[in-house]
Amino acid sequence: MILVYCSHITPRKEYIFKHIFRRMMMQEFKLTSDVSEFVSHSGVKLSYGVKPLGDELFIWSQGLLDETGIDYHEIDFHKWDELPIFFKAPDRSDIPFDIFSAAFYLITRYEEYLPQVKDDLGRYSAKESVAVQGCFILMPVVDLWVRKLLDILNRNFEVSLTRKQKLKTTVAIEVSSFFKYRGRGALDNSMMLYNHFRRFKIRPFFKQIVVLLGLRVDPFKNYEELISTIRKKWKYGKKSTNAAHNMIFFFHLGSYNRVDNGINYTSRKYREAIKLIGDYLDIGLRFSFYCNDNEVLKQGRKFEEISNRSLHKTMAAYSKIATPGHYKRLVDLEKLEDYSMGYESMPGFRASTSHPFYFYDLDYEVQTPLLIYPYALHYKSISGNMLNGQKQVVQQLKRRVEEVSGHFIVMFNYAQFEKGLKSHATTTLEYIYDNEV
Repeated sequence: MILVYCSHITPRKEYIFKHIFRRMMMQEFKLTSDVSEFVSHSGVKLSYGVKPLGDELFIWSQGLLDETGIDYHEIDFHKWDELPIFFKAPDRSDIPFDIFSAAFYLITRYEEYLPQVKDDLGRYSAKESVAVQGCFILMPVVDLWVRKLLDILNRNFEVSLTRKQKLKTTVAIEVSSFFKYRGRGALDNSMMLYNHFRRFKIRPFFKQIVVLLGLRVDPFKNYEELISTIRKKWKYGKKSTNAAHNMIFFFHLGSYNRVDNGINYTSRKYREAIKLIGDYLDIGLRFSFYCNDNEVLKQGRKFEEISNRSLHKTMAAYSKIATPGHYKRLVDLEKLEDYSMGYESMPGFRASTSHPFYFYDLDYEVQTPLLIYPYALHYKSISGNMLNGQKQVVQQLKRRVEEVSGHFIVMFNYAQFEKGLKSHATTTLEYIYDNEV
């Protein structure tokens, strides 16, 4: 067991120590403010504060974890060997920065509570993030820090603490529109036909007519191929509880609006497809772009009614989470996992980690039961690259995650697998699951 001494124990310290030691290192730990207990402990121990108690492993505290509320903190970047760091410590610290405050700052998305410039969809801009400014967006830097801390503990105390866990790979598919033509409303199809005709797009015009007449399958009807791809990775074609590969479909069930204008949830074919896919894969709910408290509850009930199962996995449309607003709405829905933590616009780790973590509400200073699964890549951010370029990004990110025994999650939009579309999506999907990446 690892014993950690702090003169003052706060909710922030309890949260980040539990996450780092128990969830990431997979080691038992105890947090204490009792000096005599700490001094008498003969095992692995460290102190965290402004000065050491004796000759133990000492980590300097910058002070963020003793605060409450949100305040601006100056971020200056330095190096810890090859790794970028901030919140640099004085020379007397055994680690050159406050690893706990820095990890807390990144994982809780502290910076997203501060005044910010938003993009066209009202989302936090990736370019504003500390990870982009510090040039470590492509690194799960918190995971790398923790792995290095584990090495230091092993070396200083002559122990062999290990974290035994295999790499997990998950492809999450956001279904904003399940049908391109057949199965959509008459008004939608009429508008699409009119736009094709007005812009002299003859081939799409006749392609839509042929699909609507039932002479050709809808271009978006590709879920069978996607299911087949993942089932090949499972023994006997069935998913086990400890499967290293996974696929999740997130279905849109919100009302029609100018952003979410895909298939209506009242469609019988759509409902049947949701149930069918749920027989083979994990499924979840894609909340609509305009989603208030009532809509969260309403769409959650729709999912459970249609799928005949409890809602456990969710994501926000276009990853618009507007921290902490969207997550606060989800907290009351018990035992939820959310997969919205990432950037559509660029590859990388929005929370600087590849491990799932519980949402910490900085307004109320409390850990919530909402478990966040951060994704490392949205295919949209690399879809314009040549195939080799796409593979290079996947390889770089996956190797980083494998290095820290993390969870490699990649997000796709269902429409990116459209039949006849000049896209590398299917090839890249298969490459993501490749064990030799």
